[in-house]
Amino acid sequence: MFDKLRRARADLATMNQLLPDAERRAREDGLELPGAEHLLLASLDLDDIAAGVLRGFSVDGADLRAAVAGQHDEALRTIGLLADDNAIEAALPPGGQPRGPYRSQGSLQRAFQHAVELAKRDGSSVNSGHVLLAVTEAEHGTVARALGHLGVDPDLLREQTRRALETAPSGAGG
Repeated sequence: MFDKLRRARADLATMNQLLPDAERRAREDGLELPGAEHLLLASLDLDDIAAGVLRGFSVDGADLRAAVAGQHDEALRTIGLLADDNAIEAALPPGGQPRGPYRSQGSLQRAFQHAVELAKRDGSSVNSGHVLLAVTEAEHGTVARALGHLGVDPDLLREQTRRALETAPSGAGG
């Protein structure tokens, strides 16, 4: 019982770090609602599991951020728009703490819920490895395209992530 309470408390702390950071990253990208890609980027600051796995593919946080930004720009180009960073920045609401209930894209919601399920299955707290595994299980979307652009094999990435989760200390992410 105490283990469940400790994990729940750790998961709450993780959520309180991950979700506002994902929202901040989305706003920096000029988006109102964060998606799975922002959750993944935020998870790189949780612990070293996801960052370590990605380093094994010669990818770091800056590479991933650039690939995500490239995918956002490409999505705009496909509908005939060019990203104007100055216009986006001018249109963004002032920074600061988000107000009201947490809102996000469905991709973030699905990924976070799946990460929680994976952690429960492992009997551990949610960590960046669970987030990485959850977001890479989607075959389509910004994360899949960004990783593809970086030359990362999704099946091998999932395999390496599972291996890292198996060897991670039980307190990782918590």
